[in-house]
Amino acid sequence: MTRTTPRSLFLGTHVSIRGGLALSIERGETLGCGSIQIFSHSSRTWAVPALTEAEVNAFVSRHQKSSVGPVLMHASYLVNTATSDPEKRKKSAAALEEDWILANRLGVYGLVLHPGSAAGQSDALAIRLSAEMIRDTVDREKGGSTLLLLENTAGGGRTLGRDPGTMKQLVDRVDRPEKVGLCLDSCHLLASGAEIRNPRSYEEVLSAWTEAAGPGGIRAWHLNDALFERGSGRDRHAHIGKGAIGLWFFWTLLRDHRFTGIPMVLETPKTDDIREDRLNLGILERLSRQETFWPEDPEIVDCLAELETVA
Repeated sequence: MTRTTPRSLFLGTHVSIRGGLALSIERGETLGCGSIQIFSHSSRTWAVPALTEAEVNAFVSRHQKSSVGPVLMHASYLVNTATSDPEKRKKSAAALEEDWILANRLGVYGLVLHPGSAAGQSDALAIRLSAEMIRDTVDREKGGSTLLLLENTAGGGRTLGRDPGTMKQLVDRVDRPEKVGLCLDSCHLLASGAEIRNPRSYEEVLSAWTEAAGPGGIRAWHLNDALFERGSGRDRHAHIGKGAIGLWFFWTLLRDHRFTGIPMVLETPKTDDIREDRLNLGILERLSRQETFWPEDPEIVDCLAELETVA
């Protein structure tokens, strides 16, 4: 499918950094991405590998010459900004600070962070602890242009950010709108109980999250269908149009002018083959060009049928 996505949309996907960070840009170009997301290292290890100036410069130079636009970097899944355990808190703070410094060195658009879990303590205490760590982190590196983007969660395990109310409390307490915004994940919205599949509830949900974001705003999206039904609390992604969310939400979101010009990246299931990414991007690109919702579009139908063979 020829890429003709409107230039105001920065559609892309999460790509591997195998072989070096600079190769992630090349992988994004191969897929025709307007944006990409990367990890700086394994998402399930604490240590952030030290990068040489040459490696950083190679990434920056490659990106500057590229058709790929905004780059998101995802922080380690191990970071829990809300923990009161001294050892875990020390490790979380160090890992987050290292990721934040690296993100600014690389000049990426945003560092995406799962705020963490309030397990074993009140939401009020968890929000205070989380806000302290986030605020301390962004205050250590004020010169860069990178944003810290807090991601909504699927709702399991008393995670912070499972609803707009708790996220608003966290954002307000951090109080760094020039540096801190939100990244919303469509799968997490449905899994946490939000109804996003009809016009009225879509507007109610997105208005509530826009208010929660405050002046920092909703600055990025993770576009994922959901493997399980609304309210499952389970963070399991599905291919676009093959899960419980369906196509209407994505068509509507791609036409929502509140989110024009921000990165929207896939985190859908994939093997080493890039075919799944091509198909999911193809569906989104086709939806983005529709004036009227038309799920029977032959190109979309073909992509969905081919996804059946790789799922």
